Amino acid sequence: MCNHPLLNASVHGREAISSARSSSRMLSRTTHISGAPPPYSVASSTPNADDEKAALAQAATKEDAPDILHFLDHRHDSISSLSLRYGVPAHALRRSNNITSDHLLLGRRTVLIPGEYYRGGVSLSPRPIEGEDEELRKGKIRRFMTSCKVSDYDIAVLYLEQSSYDLENAVTAYLDDETWEQENPASGKGKKADKYKNRGPFWRGL
Repeated sequence: MCNHPLLNASVHGREAISSARSSSRMLSRTTHISGAPPPYSVASSTPNADDEKAALAQAATKEDAPDILHFLDHRHDSISSLSLRYGVPAHALRRSNNITSDHLLLGRRTVLIPGEYYRGGVSLSPRPIEGEDEELRKGKIRRFMTSCKVSDYDIAVLYLEQSSYDLENAVTAYLDDETWEQENPASGKGKKADKYKNRGPFWRGL
């Protein structure tokens, strides 16, 4: 190996330059890597917990929607019209109200609008069409006819009007008359005939 001073200095100089260049390249590469933007990653497919809770709360609200009571106006209401007004399928209305044929709706005073389909929460007919007082009056007439086993509407109206629509007094008066007629069969017919004669024109509307 040559130990000439000038040659050794030249060799050491080249080694120093080479080492400096290597260090510069490594520093540049490190700077480039550290300053690079984060790598692109595909969004996680795992659903957000808050979104899941919101979805469950919404589903629970839908399940808990109550059925709505609709008082019927037979001049206008039908299965088809109610289906359109509430946005409820006709078959769902029939099922919720146990209606096997549409004409049976005429025998109903109210129907249930299933909350499963209608989530408005507001009835389009929340009260009896004829008013609450009239509904109470007719209810007493029906109860009188049931309690006394009377099929004649006019007789029920007669006794209730004479008792100022006090149902208990009307039923008691009717049963007393029935008892008296059974005990006095000969004159009972005349008494009942006089009662009906004083009735005057009957109002029908049950």
